[in-house]
Amino acid sequence: MYLKKSTSTYKGETYEYAQIVKSVRREDGQVTQKVVKSLGRMESEEDWEWAESVLDAMKREEEVPEIRSLEVKDQFEYGGVLVMGELWGEFGVKEALMDSIEDRRPEFEFERIVFLLAANRLYDPSSDLSAWRWINERIYPREDVEKQWIYRSLDLLAEEKGNIEKNIFENLADSLDLSLDLVFYDLTSTYFEGEGPDLADFGYSRDHRGDREQIVLGVMMCGGVPIAHEVWKGNTVDKSTLKGTVGQLRERFDIEKMVFVADRGVMTMPNLEELEDAGYEYILSTKRRKDDLAKKLLEKEVPGDKKQRAEEVHREEIDDATRRYILCLDEKTRDERLETFKEIRKEKKEELKDLKNRYEKSKERRGRGRPMTKKGAIKQAGKILGKNKRLFNVNVDETIQWELNREAWKYEKAIAGKFLLVTTSSLKPDKAMEAYKDLKDVEKAFDELKNFLKIRPIYHRTDKRVEGHVFVCILALLLKRLIEKKTDEPFNKTMRELEKLKVSEIEFRGKKILQRNEIKKPQKQLLETIEIMEPPKILNVEAKK
Repeated sequence: MYLKKSTSTYKGETYEYAQIVKSVRREDGQVTQKVVKSLGRMESEEDWEWAESVLDAMKREEEVPEIRSLEVKDQFEYGGVLVMGELWGEFGVKEALMDSIEDRRPEFEFERIVFLLAANRLYDPSSDLSAWRWINERIYPREDVEKQWIYRSLDLLAEEKGNIEKNIFENLADSLDLSLDLVFYDLTSTYFEGEGPDLADFGYSRDHRGDREQIVLGVMMCGGVPIAHEVWKGNTVDKSTLKGTVGQLRERFDIEKMVFVADRGVMTMPNLEELEDAGYEYILSTKRRKDDLAKKLLEKEVPGDKKQRAEEVHREEIDDATRRYILCLDEKTRDERLETFKEIRKEKKEELKDLKNRYEKSKERRGRGRPMTKKGAIKQAGKILGKNKRLFNVNVDETIQWELNREAWKYEKAIAGKFLLVTTSSLKPDKAMEAYKDLKDVEKAFDELKNFLKIRPIYHRTDKRVEGHVFVCILALLLKRLIEKKTDEPFNKTMRELEKLKVSEIEFRGKKILQRNEIKKPQKQLLETIEIMEPPKILNVEAKK
């Protein structure tokens, strides 16, 4: 007898299975393999060690009758669900969801379903139908969730969004000691497959999918976790999102003092005035080329010898507020940008030279196909230059001539590696710069939402379901960040260990036994860090039905 490994592939994932087989001789004299016992799917080294021990016991014929009656029927996800559930409760998310719908009393466990939907996005993000199957079939403890409860939970999430976010924030403020001294705000978009609901519309796509209808999503973060979000119609422009957001922050979170940090997309005079009227301080990035004052200030020098440095270069007194303009320089970015300019200059000259040759050949009828028109040459030159069009002066007539736009090149070199902030806060210039650079955390969150939690594409056909789907993804992001805060380790590293902890369903002597596999040292340390007691090896025993 020996142990045989077989593999199968499902949805791009390869799974391993173990069998105990022996060689037998058929009547015709040929030797073939006979399966003595199937040991099920092998998920970890511990599973293979267990399989080896079964083989050894069978070889020694120790307790053979009992072993032959043992059958591994299935295996379930356990470690990740266990830890996520503990932290969901510890940081008050569970309580917040339960309190938010206390008066509505749905006949299903709303909070539990929302948790499992969020956990599913950290395990295997996919459609709601796949999530429903995962919840009922692939995890321990086993669940019995009806499909319609999934959709009704999404509706409830959308309807109670304001209360839920407020309650979650209040609980997080206590457990994480969150302070709203700095709130970071940014926008993204995510698209639909097929026809979307009323919220879906065509607009500026950050996914570069202008052929798809989309929604616009705004996320506010504090202390590295999302505290609020908004969903807008797909054609909403960045600068129009801020007004309602500011009002809701004050109303829902009872914020008296806050520094609001955002990117240049929301930088308009009405938005500055809106923040000032609300009594909120802000740190905003200015538009580099569309504001005369900004263009002038960006050309100034930033004194000092630090690689990253900042200097106040201008201030304005506006009613009760003082707007300070902070010029920031990152020398590494400047050097990289100047090197890029050299490459652009060389590359575009070569491409324009090639276009000139083709145009002249075409005019002389020396090329294949139809001759290139003046209009066509202008269009192709524009395509070649793209966003660098401002750096070249191109003239098309009988030939194509070009020259560098000296003033534009001089300006771009002067502002390379610089960005200009406007703030009403009392933060020192270098601290204001650091706060603004922390806005990158929201960009990272968007990347996690899109590429890890698979928020896109969206398939729902009603506004409420879309809003519920987005909220589940935000809660999954919150859960991911809470795990990282608790373990001080990257989420993927933690999950690699937790995914090794599974529960097997074993039939033995007429009983169904639910047993976890062996907990190794890295998993023990992880459970200790998260402050979770080691679960018993045998989780449940019941008579076989």
